[in-house]
Amino acid sequence: MSFFKGQLRGDPLIPSDFLLTGEALKLLPNYTLTLNWKVWLAVIFLVFGTVFAFFFLRYRPRPAFRGGVGGAMLILGFILYRTAYTDPELYNSMEVLEGVNKWSTAEMTIARGFTYPFIYHFYDEDIRDFESNWREKAAEALSSQEDGVISEEKKVNVVAIMLESFSDLTEFDAIDFTEDVYAPWHALQKESVYGELVVSTFGGNTVDTERKFMTGFVHLKDFQRPSNSYVRFFKEQGYITEGLHVGNNWYYDRKTVHANLGFDNYYFLEDYEDANRTDDYFFAKVKELYAGRDRSAPYFMYNLSYENHGPYPTDYTGEKAYIRRGNLSEEGYNILNNYLTGVAGTAQKVHDFVDWLREDETPVVLVLFGDHKPWLGNGCSVYHELGVNIDTSTPEGFYNFYSTPYIIWANDAAKEVLGRDFTGYGGVFSPNFLMNELFRQCGWTGNAWMQITDDFRENVDVISTAAVYFRENGAYTDALSEESNNAYREIRQIEYYLQQNFKG
Repeated sequence: MSFFKGQLRGDPLIPSDFLLTGEALKLLPNYTLTLNWKVWLAVIFLVFGTVFAFFFLRYRPRPAFRGGVGGAMLILGFILYRTAYTDPELYNSMEVLEGVNKWSTAEMTIARGFTYPFIYHFYDEDIRDFESNWREKAAEALSSQEDGVISEEKKVNVVAIMLESFSDLTEFDAIDFTEDVYAPWHALQKESVYGELVVSTFGGNTVDTERKFMTGFVHLKDFQRPSNSYVRFFKEQGYITEGLHVGNNWYYDRKTVHANLGFDNYYFLEDYEDANRTDDYFFAKVKELYAGRDRSAPYFMYNLSYENHGPYPTDYTGEKAYIRRGNLSEEGYNILNNYLTGVAGTAQKVHDFVDWLREDETPVVLVLFGDHKPWLGNGCSVYHELGVNIDTSTPEGFYNFYSTPYIIWANDAAKEVLGRDFTGYGGVFSPNFLMNELFRQCGWTGNAWMQITDDFRENVDVISTAAVYFRENGAYTDALSEESNNAYREIRQIEYYLQQNFKG
């Protein structure tokens, strides 16, 4: 079963897959199972081994011996299951062979063999502190809230763009800029809702910020089956859901996951012969997809750029200097100036894209945000050379290390339809609350999950899974108040319930 699931779906068999046996049997006629020589060889060995055992292995141990050995094996199995087999640190520390794609959850799981990952996925450490009746309480909490409905006259197109490694480094006074690299971005802030996200990843793991935005979940699962998400809520409201990433479809299993999150169509490098990873190509293709959309329905689009992905060259930089070197090492200067060269181009392309949307007669709201702070040298060398506090055990260092900007902008048509001006400071919060803020600015009511998290966000608006940090009532803390801690447990119970129970 695991072999054929890997062959047909590209991901391994895990225990929860058996909950989908009925659906799998319905889909099976659409596929052709290829029995290669390895499968036939396994069948031959199975038959041969069974026949050999039947005729030649006649010895039968005494019942008492069999019972003793069986009991000992059960005890040993229980101990190993509760320790080694369900230890996340041990599981994640397992090395895999070269050639395995470390960015692919499926490949990393398959590389560990079948038995170990299969047993490991029987248990989930996230539920250790859950109440005994957590399922019933989660279902009751969701049923107590009625899903919102976006009225037809208030439906506007939504374009979301997550910008690779985009961060506004003007927040660090130690950088001596020769010009305002972020001038187009700062100009856009003045006519938008803007603020900062506190993400849970640094220099990579883009998918964490991405999926928190699309689901509102904090503790993310693998999304290897159809899943609840805000993308699906847009679909339920009659929206067409599409998007683009100028990266490979296997990266973070996006081809599988985006389909499971509810996208009607999602496009990658593999879908276009002329594709490349540059911002020039990215923004041109986003324009092309948006302009060519089916205009019979409202449109939700989520896109992810790639060009500014680190690392950045260390031994050279361009002719244009965006900063003065000061006390930076030559390597540090090259890294930072190369990063800012990319940022300058991105900021200008964002400006040009917004100007293009201004001319759109149909209402559209644009969401822009960075996924994480940029890699600036091994061991964060450039940050240290600049004297920037990135000690995540302190509130200042934690914020410096994990903050990225966001903007919510609307064209005049959308402002008129929604009756809102879309300007002002939107505050600081985690990316799992970004969709909440979008709905708040649009005057929409989201689904039951969004309404529940709206209530929680009134007191706790930052939740980090990278460090033990929250922001409660405006103050960073590593320990929530008793009231908020109980509410947080309820949130996690509902979140876990939604990830285990697809309502589609």
